[in-house]
Amino acid sequence: MKIFRTTEMLHPLMQNCVARIQRDVIDLHSMPIRLFETGRAHERHKILLERGKSTDIMSGHLFNLENNPPLYATAVDFVYYDTKWSWNLRDSTVASWYQLFGNSVLDICPELKWSGQNRKSVNFCHFYLREDVILEFIDRIPCVVR
Repeated sequence: MKIFRTTEMLHPLMQNCVARIQRDVIDLHSMPIRLFETGRAHERHKILLERGKSTDIMSGHLFNLENNPPLYATAVDFVYYDTKWSWNLRDSTVASWYQLFGNSVLDICPELKWSGQNRKSVNFCHFYLREDVILEFIDRIPCVVR
């Protein structure tokens, strides 16, 4: 089950955000956060649905560059990484870094939504393009709208 960490399958606006996040948040502040997943193959998404790790049938991570025009992904996951990947929000250090990171990202990329702000979903690593931003470009840049 391959995890994609490259940005070529991302919506161009999301590619720009990922570059700004890396430069202006992670690198600038030496944050222990790394890009974990960009696009997602349909097979991987099916497995995550079966395991209960995802609930969205039409995930913003889905892409298909073979379409004409291509279908771009609109979501990314950034995960805490010190010596290993961690999603453990019960660890106060990990939870604090997610909180600081999420708010910093929104300061430099207002075109994103952060799942960490949604009380129904405590997915602190997940960021996606806002629907109004996607709809502005949907006729030129096809992608999954959530």
